[in-house]
Amino acid sequence: MILITAFTLLHVLFYLRLAQGWRKIPVVEKSGNKISFSVIIPVRNEATNIQTILKNLESQHYPKELFEVIVIDDFSEDDTAQIVNQLIPSLNLNLRLVQLSDPTKQGKKHALTAGVKAAKYETILTTDADCWFGESWIRSYSDAFGKEVNMVAGPVAIEGRGIFARLQQVEFAGLIGFGAVTISEENPSMCSGANLGFKKAAFEEVGGYTDNLFTPSGDDEFLLFNIMRKFPHSTIFLQSKEAVVCTPAHSKLRSFVNQRTRWTSKWKYNKNWKVRISAILFFLDYLIFYGAIAGAILGIVDDVFITGIAIMRFLVLLFFVSPVNRFMGGRSSFFPLLLFQIIYPLHVLFMGMNSIFGSYTWKGRKYG
Repeated sequence: MILITAFTLLHVLFYLRLAQGWRKIPVVEKSGNKISFSVIIPVRNEATNIQTILKNLESQHYPKELFEVIVIDDFSEDDTAQIVNQLIPSLNLNLRLVQLSDPTKQGKKHALTAGVKAAKYETILTTDADCWFGESWIRSYSDAFGKEVNMVAGPVAIEGRGIFARLQQVEFAGLIGFGAVTISEENPSMCSGANLGFKKAAFEEVGGYTDNLFTPSGDDEFLLFNIMRKFPHSTIFLQSKEAVVCTPAHSKLRSFVNQRTRWTSKWKYNKNWKVRISAILFFLDYLIFYGAIAGAILGIVDDVFITGIAIMRFLVLLFFVSPVNRFMGGRSSFFPLLLFQIIYPLHVLFMGMNSIFGSYTWKGRKYG
């Protein structure tokens, strides 16, 4: 009883703090800046998606002479590279294709490193081939980048139909909100490479991905930690609806599990002790919560007490996630979060164990 009460108190205070922190993040105002950008898109086997995102970039309300688009092909086994080459003369874009050639240097981080090296502009934007965004996406970044800003983390929304998609939507809204608050508090936890901007000089100064180049995941977070450590007070979260990048929800459970396992597996390589301890406490919190539910079912723990605990945890989660989800264009969070509250502890426990002992497949490559 004491243990579940203590962890629930920490849980409630944690989400109340996040909810308050989200409401304090300043909205990025329109500045009229006109910055030159290099937009980098690392790709592998994206033949079905690459044309859509390039059309998206062609439709940007931003001077075409002020940005270039670099697609880096990471040894695709489909027609991705051929499609890009075919589109270059037909699109009103300053578009280039860079292909990795050294088989000992493959993976997203090598692709991004090649893209940064090839970029002719100082300010880099990164996104993924399976994403889409509004016509003011680049302009929103021009508003955010000032002389003292070295990195800008943008919001990413999950879109799709059905309850499985809605569950992914509210989960990811919570993750993005968590990342936004911790960045704003100069105590970073996460960001998404699907919507990220940084100065090329800052990337080079911290050595890019040198200290984690062969870790499959974490291209976004490890770079975030390194830049914020090297250049304090120069990273912001882009609080602008025009900056929202959308990505599709997984339709199949296997692909979802593979992605989340890849994400959670990087905690082992994280040198930020606060993030490592937070991950362990997060795991223990849900382990104890499930243990308390099991105790109530077996009659060991008072079921009224556990019901009250569960309601309290749900309400504080709803208080935090709902405004974040609305900001990113999501629908009502109530029913997805209600179901989420029931199954998420099992999800956390499974992913935590799988990230340590399991394996996953990503872009046709298997990792242990």
